Amino acid sequence: MGITVLLFFIFYMLDQILKFIVERLEITGNYVLIPNFLEITRVHNDGMAWSAFSGAGVMLALISIAGTVILCIVAKHNDWKHNKLAALSITMALAGCVGNLYDRLLTLFGIYDGVVDMIVFKPFDWICEFFNLGTTVFNLADVFLVVGVILFAIDYCFFADKKKKRAKMEKEKLSDVLNESDNNEGISGE
Repeated sequence: MGITVLLFFIFYMLDQILKFIVERLEITGNYVLIPNFLEITRVHNDGMAWSAFSGAGVMLALISIAGTVILCIVAKHNDWKHNKLAALSITMALAGCVGNLYDRLLTLFGIYDGVVDMIVFKPFDWICEFFNLGTTVFNLADVFLVVGVILFAIDYCFFADKKKKRAKMEKEKLSDVLNESDNNEGISGE
């Protein structure tokens, strides 16, 4: 549980520190960090991706709360020893969910004008423009949430069977040890 809490705190704070810096610098326009690849800007989004559900802050906050509760329950059972990828994915998704929930709550209470977004990833932007989705600006919480979900899907699709087989083998080994122990007690008890 300690690793989960530590990584959650690191991911969450990275998101909040970047949002704080972008807000305090009052960035206007786009600042090119890597030409044709990565830019920083400042946008307040009161919806979700591509400003969908704009103005539905209460509904989005409730969804974020539900997601946070579910991810907290799952994260409580993170198994860093046997299932690092799933544990990392759940921790990342939780940090992303909480990061955006915090901004949504500040928006509902009138402190922010919306979730603070600042990252423009140009290759993704080109894909979005190709499909007439417009430009996309997101934050680190979004990155953690999406990458967490992708890593969880990879873990589930490619490693779940191996984990089941390993668990079955460990259970059989334990059963064999217990049976042998029972047999030895029977012999020594005669």
